[in-house]
Amino acid sequence: MSNGGKYRSKAIANRLIGLSVSYQRDHLLARGLGLEHLRELLVRLARPLLRQGASLAYGGHWRPTEDNFTFDLLRLISAEQEDNSLGGPDTNLPIGRLYNHSPWPGYLDITPRIEAQWINCCRIVRITQQRAGIAAADVVADSEARAGADRAIFNAAVTLSAMRRLAMDGMMIDIPDVPSPETVPPIVARVMLGGKVQGFQGFLPGLFEEALVTLESQRPLYVLGGFGGAAEVLAQAMLEASPERPREFMLDWLIAGNPALKRLNELSAHFALPPGGRGSAQGLDEMFQFIEQARSNLAATLNTGLDDTETRELLKTPDMSRAVQLVRKGLEDRFGLKTVAE
Repeated sequence: MSNGGKYRSKAIANRLIGLSVSYQRDHLLARGLGLEHLRELLVRLARPLLRQGASLAYGGHWRPTEDNFTFDLLRLISAEQEDNSLGGPDTNLPIGRLYNHSPWPGYLDITPRIEAQWINCCRIVRITQQRAGIAAADVVADSEARAGADRAIFNAAVTLSAMRRLAMDGMMIDIPDVPSPETVPPIVARVMLGGKVQGFQGFLPGLFEEALVTLESQRPLYVLGGFGGAAEVLAQAMLEASPERPREFMLDWLIAGNPALKRLNELSAHFALPPGGRGSAQGLDEMFQFIEQARSNLAATLNTGLDDTETRELLKTPDMSRAVQLVRKGLEDRFGLKTVAE
């Protein structure tokens, strides 16, 4: 297809939109949906952003598993780049790319061959232990990353949390033999669906922590709660009229279903967090404060660009088309995103 005749807003060009998405099989099956429906939803959300020059941030891993969306996004970007190159003089904005923020030790799985294969589509941003603020004396050697030692487990969780925080702030990366550092832009808005409430890595469920850093930064947060997972838990908590704190935001409940979290919190009594770090209890308390705030002022807390009725609908709808429509409308209000042909 040709890009001729499209309206391409420059307001969103070069912006970075965060995607928080993971496959929760049982939740989708209960709604008559499967993995392919989730892929379709992801593409429908991502494609108009890419076509208007916005880039995507997704912290997915690089293992070739069925439910890994990293490669789905890379294939989409590659196809859009190829299509864009045939667009002729009417194509005045480049296709966005993927920023893959990858914490230690996860980035050790990324081989030079993988990075070279996707170099035109993706910038891999490695979050080292040092960048996470871990003192030099406490840094674990890469060769010991998978050994299961206490310090390695703790440092991995600290680096994962730092990755989520640094992605919101943006950062500079020094490149050997290049005089000026590379700028990695901050995430300006986040779209989330799915997510684990149990069986997660780190101090908090990943989607909860990504929601927390987004809300702290006062950036737009679009929670698609109608498709299950941690996004549904978060949406229901915000829509709840009572002052009660849901069990999913209580540390004892999370630990009861996650032995790895229990061990991590035991290690927290022996190892100090670096500056800016926070443990599970603090993170859950601060997340619930935002939930309470949202219960009294939902649209403003989430900064969606939608009115209260539309924001509530976004948090509940199981209709993919309507969810995509609402996210686009919110991004149009916040960043000038315009509908483009799919």
